Amino acid sequence: MKILNYTDQSRVSSLIRLAEDPDPHVYLHVKDELVRMGNGVVPTLEQSWSDHYIEVHHRDRIFEIIRQIQINEIKTDLEKWRESSNRDLLKGSLIISRFQFPNVDYETVDQELEKIKQKVWLEINEEHTAFEIVKIFNHVLFDLCGFQSSENNFYTPQNSFINTVLESKKGNQLSLSILYSVIAQKLQIPIYGIDLPNHFVLGFMDEFQTLKMLGLAHDERNVLFYINPFSKGRIFNQNEIEHYLRKLNLPLQANYFEPCSNSDILKRMIGNLTYAYEKVGETQKVQELNEIKLILE
Repeated sequence: MKILNYTDQSRVSSLIRLAEDPDPHVYLHVKDELVRMGNGVVPTLEQSWSDHYIEVHHRDRIFEIIRQIQINEIKTDLEKWRESSNRDLLKGSLIISRFQFPNVDYETVDQELEKIKQKVWLEINEEHTAFEIVKIFNHVLFDLCGFQSSENNFYTPQNSFINTVLESKKGNQLSLSILYSVIAQKLQIPIYGIDLPNHFVLGFMDEFQTLKMLGLAHDERNVLFYINPFSKGRIFNQNEIEHYLRKLNLPLQANYFEPCSNSDILKRMIGNLTYAYEKVGETQKVQELNEIKLILE
C-alpha cells in the first residue's frame, strides 16, 4: 500500500470534508479524485468513517468511496493474475475473498495450508498408490482437521471464501475442492478441479498413462479416478459422471471429464457468490461481481 506524504494527506482530508457537500456534482468530483488516488487513501477514509460525530449521509458516502477503491484494486490484481504465467489458484481465490474481506492476508492463509500439507506429507511415501494417497488425504483433511460439507445454509457467501472455510472448517463443493487441490499440488500430487454442471469434483490425473498401457483408457481422458471432497473425499469413476450427465439430459462432453482451468474455477466461484448475494437481495454486490467476472471472460 502506498504511504501518503504530508501534502497528499492534507489534500485527502480536504477532499473528505468536501464529500459532505450537498451538491451531487461536487461529491462525484470528490469521489472520482479519491478513487483515482487509490488504496493509499483508505486508512484516512476509514478513520473519518469511524468518527462518531460524522453525519450518517457523510458516512455512507465515505463507505461508497472506500468500496469503489477496493473493487478497483480487486479488478487490477485479477487482471495481473489473468496475465501471469501460472495463474496460481490460491492467489486467485484470495483475490476474490477480498470482495468480502479486504484485508485477507495471503501469507497467513498459505501458512495454514502449509500446516495441513505437512500433516499429509508425514503420512505418505513413494510406495503408496494413488488410491492410498487419497485415503490418507481424506483422513487428514476430514478426520484430523475436521473439514466438512456445509449442509445448512449451503448458499451463504462464507462457504465460498477460502479464508472463512479455513476458520469454520465448513465449505461448499467448490471451496472444499480448491483447498483439497491446492494442498495436493503443494505436494506435487496431480489432483485438479473438474467443473460439472451444478457440481464440482476433482480428478487424480494419470500422469504415467497407466490406463492406456493397460488398455483401459476411454477416449483421450487422462484421469485415474475422481474425488468428491463434498462427500469426505469419496472416490468414484467416470461411469458415475456419465450417469449424472444422462440424468440431466446433457451430452457426455470431454470437458466434463477433464480438469478445467484455474480461470474457470474463479468464474465458478464468482457465480456461486453472485447467486448467494442475489438470494439475500444484495443487488449492489451482484453488480460488482458481474463487473469483476468480466475480467475473466
